[in-house]
Amino acid sequence: MKQFLGLLAPIALAVAGVSAGSASAATRPTVKTLAEWQAAIAQVPERGTGCYHASYPALQWHAVACVAAPKWPLAPALLSTSTGRPAPLTVGNGHDYSAKASGLISKATGSFDDVSSSITEKGKVGGKGSELANTFSLQLNTEFFSTPACSKSGDPSKCLGWQQFLYDTSENVVFMQYWLINYGAACPSGWFSYSPDCYTNSSASSVTGGRVTAKDLATVKLSGTATSGGSDKVSLSDGSGQASLASNTDSKLHLSAAWKMTEWGVFGDGGGSEAYFGAATTLDAQTTLTATSSSAPTCVKEGFTAETNNLTLASTPGLGTEPSPTMVSKQTNGSAGTASCAVAAGPRGSNPVP
Repeated sequence: MKQFLGLLAPIALAVAGVSAGSASAATRPTVKTLAEWQAAIAQVPERGTGCYHASYPALQWHAVACVAAPKWPLAPALLSTSTGRPAPLTVGNGHDYSAKASGLISKATGSFDDVSSSITEKGKVGGKGSELANTFSLQLNTEFFSTPACSKSGDPSKCLGWQQFLYDTSENVVFMQYWLINYGAACPSGWFSYSPDCYTNSSASSVTGGRVTAKDLATVKLSGTATSGGSDKVSLSDGSGQASLASNTDSKLHLSAAWKMTEWGVFGDGGGSEAYFGAATTLDAQTTLTATSSSAPTCVKEGFTAETNNLTLASTPGLGTEPSPTMVSKQTNGSAGTASCAVAAGPRGSNPVP
């Protein structure tokens, strides 16, 4: 907590436009550790829509050329607890814990704790072909929500928006994927058909420092942000000391007016595929929120992506105090116990939730 508070002053300087290169020695934004830098760089604003890179220890984004995002869909769940049909045991395809805020979410950050030291993983690129090592996606997913983008759908009362903040290992990029679920009409220009849905992507930012591997999950952080009248952005940093960011206008779906729930995890690399972890794998998926309320989030036993992994929801120990609303869900292919998640909000502590 003290380390987190100590970052506020340099972050404030960066937000005010003071760069590491122009500030005086007395006021130059600095961080001591890579973990501090990861927390700080995610709060430094970029200069408009586009793609950016940053390198430790500087708290500054540098504009870079964008690249194309993968065209394959990272599709919405086929099953969910709301359908009344049995959900799968493995994580994903509607079977997951999501963090629901008391109020609107403006930012969510996903990370992993207690990652097995011997972790391995394999999966299929875009859900096709042979299984390859370290082939997966990292997903911060919103709930399905009402959006003005559905106004020209076949039946606007049945159409919903969905937004994903993504990292894809096979293309080694971060980007956002947007969905119009049950659009039921010819898709808007620039959107792909996934009948009866439509989807499209933001531009993507390539990730420097090499592809994220299963072992890197212990240090990776993926953040998504939505700003009313401004930009939505996705950023990724890991233990290499590099960070990448892609930004696009919030008016694509107007997420900032609707975002209340977040699903976070490691899943298959698109096409409804599975991330297959080796034996005796355990990890804790942690979601940290910035919202209009600082209350602890609610654990909702529901997910939104069709991709899966081969882990199961497990008994999750309670949390200590956290600087922001936080939810944790333990996942394993070993002994799971009774599935639960844990939530916390600042000094109020935690509450395990079955």
